[in-house]
Amino acid sequence: MMNKMMTLACLSVIVVILTAGCGSGDKGSGANMKVESALLHADFEGTALDLTRTWYFEGQGIAQIDNGKLALQDTGVGVVLWTRQDFPSDMRLQFDLSFSNNQGIGVFFIAAQGMKGEDILSDQPERDGAYDLYTKGDINCYGISLHRFFPDGRHNPGKNIRKNSGFHLVNHVEPDPIMNSNQTYRVHIEKDGGHLRLWVDGNLVHDWVDDGSFNAVLGGGKIGFRIRGHRSCIMHLDKIVIDSFERSIE
Repeated sequence: MMNKMMTLACLSVIVVILTAGCGSGDKGSGANMKVESALLHADFEGTALDLTRTWYFEGQGIAQIDNGKLALQDTGVGVVLWTRQDFPSDMRLQFDLSFSNNQGIGVFFIAAQGMKGEDILSDQPERDGAYDLYTKGDINCYGISLHRFFPDGRHNPGKNIRKNSGFHLVNHVEPDPIMNSNQTYRVHIEKDGGHLRLWVDGNLVHDWVDDGSFNAVLGGGKIGFRIRGHRSCIMHLDKIVIDSFERSIE
């Protein structure tokens, strides 16, 4: 049962934050990272903290704790939960992901900055969750879509990486690896400069290098979790771990 609610006015969840040096583990393996060295670790259990210190919520919807997981729900044109901190260009992100039904889509933004390098939260107007504001507006970022279902349940095959601003489709792969509702998947995203890779449950599903097309290769920035869908579709997130590493020399 839902036990805590987050709105723009009051955002309280159970979260753990660790700040330290670079992460460890085998880069590129898709294996679990060590949380002791994470730049951010959130498992939504433990001591209650004010979520606004770590996260920023945009759009019309709800974010709340549901049985020890973060639950995002869209009641308008989409919601995005941003990290308040920026992360370096060379970074790894892992999280557990599940959906309550097949009537929504998850999009994950990385390396998000203003088009002139400004902070997207403090230096830009507040957004209402509409997708175009993130893909064709004043934000540069990479957007990765998974579990691509329309609110009416129709499936949009495959999975995409887009380069924004401009909504440029730069990588499309089929099939979509996250098709089942009420099933938890482990997602691992790695950004090594312009080299982006994504694993689902340890299986490599995206391996793409930004060659500088559609403007320069993107560096560091904020990370955002978005859902757009029928209000009955809830996206659950848990065990979020973000760390950095030294870029490989080739």
